[in-house]
Order: sequence, then C-alpha cells, then structure tokens
Amino acid sequence: MKILILEAQHLQRALRRLGHDVLSIGRHERGSSHDVILEQPLFHAGLVRLLAERSFRPDLVLWCDAGYTPRVFGFEALPAVTIGFFVDTYCNPWHVPYAASFDLALAAQKNAAALMDAHGVRARWFPLFCNHERDRDPGLERDVPVSFVGTIGHGQNSVRRIFLDAFRRRHPLFATSGDYAPVFNRSRIVLNQSAAGEINYRQFEAAACGAAVLAEDTDQGLHDLFTPGVDILPTYPRGDAAAAARIARAALADPEGLARIARAGRDAVHARHTDLARAEELVRLARELAAEGAPARRLARGEAARAALARTCAFIVADAGVLPPDHVRLYQALIRDYPARWQAIGERGRS
Repeated sequence: MKILILEAQHLQRALRRLGHDVLSIGRHERGSSHDVILEQPLFHAGLVRLLAERSFRPDLVLWCDAGYTPRVFGFEALPAVTIGFFVDTYCNPWHVPYAASFDLALAAQKNAAALMDAHGVRARWFPLFCNHERDRDPGLERDVPVSFVGTIGHGQNSVRRIFLDAFRRRHPLFATSGDYAPVFNRSRIVLNQSAAGEINYRQFEAAACGAAVLAEDTDQGLHDLFTPGVDILPTYPRGDAAAAARIARAALADPEGLARIARAGRDAVHARHTDLARAEELVRLARELAAEGAPARRLARGEAARAALARTCAFIVADAGVLPPDHVRLYQALIRDYPARWQAIGERGRS
C-alpha cells in the first residue's frame, strides 16, 4: 500500500517495517525525518504536483496530530482513503470540526472519539502505543525506586510541578526530562501524570521498558486497556500526591508482587499496544474503507468536507493567542473562501 503521511510520524517506521511504501510531509523539528520538509503551507495544487513529481499515487492519506495547526490543505480532494489520527484533542478543540474532513477519525482518547461521533463524525477509539524497537526491557538492575520523565514546566499542564513536588515531600522521586528509556529501564515504578486526565504515551512506554506504572485514574479507557493491581499498580485519584505516595510505598514493600505487576504490564503492552499492532490495525481499517467506497462518498460531498475545514480554521482563529500573525491571517482567509483559496494559492507554487 502507498501511504502519504502528513504532519507527524507516529506510525511511519512501523508502516515501513510492514512493507508499505510511505511518503511523509511535515515541518522540520528535532528528531523528525520527513521525506518532504514544509517551509510554508502546502495547498492542493502544490500537493498534487509534488505527488506527480514523485510518481506517488497514495492509497491512504494519513494525517497525524503533531501538536500544531494544519499546514497541508486540499488532501480531502485526493481519490484516496483519508484517515486522521488525533492525539491531544483535550487542548485542541479544532480537532472536532477537522475530523469531519476525513473518511475516518481515529482518536487516541476514548472520550474524544465519543465526542466526534456525537458531532456526526465517523470516529473510533485508537489508543496510543509504544515503539516496538526502542521501548524494551534490557534486564538492567532496577536501582531507581520511583521515577518520572517528562516536561515538568508544561504549558498545558501547570499543575504537574506542584503534583511532583507534593509527591517528593512524601516519597523519594527521581524526576527529569529528556530521553526516558535509560531511566525507565532502571526504574521499579514510573509515576505517570497527565495534562487533563488523558492516557499518554508514558503509560505504554514505561510498561514496555519493564517498570510498574503508577497512573492516575481516568475515564479515557484506562480500565479497558489495563487492570489495576494486575498489569499496572492500583491507580490514584487525579492530583492526589498523598495517595500516589502511599501506593508506591506499599508496592516497594512487596518486591515480588511489584515485579509480577511490572512483568505483566510489559508483556501486555508488547502483545497488544505496539506501533506495529496499531499500524496493522490502521491498514486493515484503510482497506475496509476502500472496499466500501469511502473516498468516492467523500468526493461526492466535497462541499461538506471543505465546509468542515473552514470551520476548523474558525476554531483555530478563535484560540489563536500563541499563533504567529501570518498564521492567523492565513486561517482568517481560509474561513472566508476555503474552497477557492487552496486552489488559487496552490497554483502559485510551493516551496
């Protein structure tokens, strides 16, 4: 299958590992390895020309949430299956109208899928995952009792530092940022904390690296994926550092039970929640959509898809406090005349 990936590269390596022909387009960021680097927005005519130059006719267009606003427009007019993968809908309300431009929206958070479905979007829950190559347990000595690795001064998570400091006052905690694997590989317990009760990548990465995960309770599907006390530690109420410290202390006092939970979590993630498993599911869904004629249906209602994208731009402008002025002007223009705008601008060329 020929797969065009837009914006983020969550499943790029796994799809290539499965033998698919992948072309990725996105902005240059640390750690990115896109085939085509975007220096400015890419519109329909430029996208079509780029694909023609590379003799690449996609069977699937996969947009992946990269944590920033869309920079590629007009993909909804391609005769391929289109799927959007939405990760952080809790802080990006524009995800909901944007999801309506795809044949299928995959939401990493269970409640986000329900929200999209309630707005008439064809959506399904598609949980996050670990990297099957990087996130492994090398069998090192576990000399770190409790750790946390993540962005501590998180703009979308102002309470994280408060929570970690409160936990540390009750129990020793090694907290850092950067490369998580070397820390998780030596940790007995990994403390998890989220921005808004979402299930984040850390849940899967820490377990895959062989640590027992101490997570906050959430209604985003955690209990569908894991069983507290079996393959993760008992959960703590969100923001309750005292409860989290009590659970950690009790778990460390039972080394055999803690090791058993860590092994079960590691095995569960490697069996069901890897990027390879998600990539296989994605391809299966894409083939089902192709077989039922989803692209033709989308092209037949092209005006509706473009209207959804215009609404997306309106949502973005309404919450544009951190966007550069030229981005704001772009989305304002697209609100007014998206159907003609992407074609006209695209005809003037691309970088």
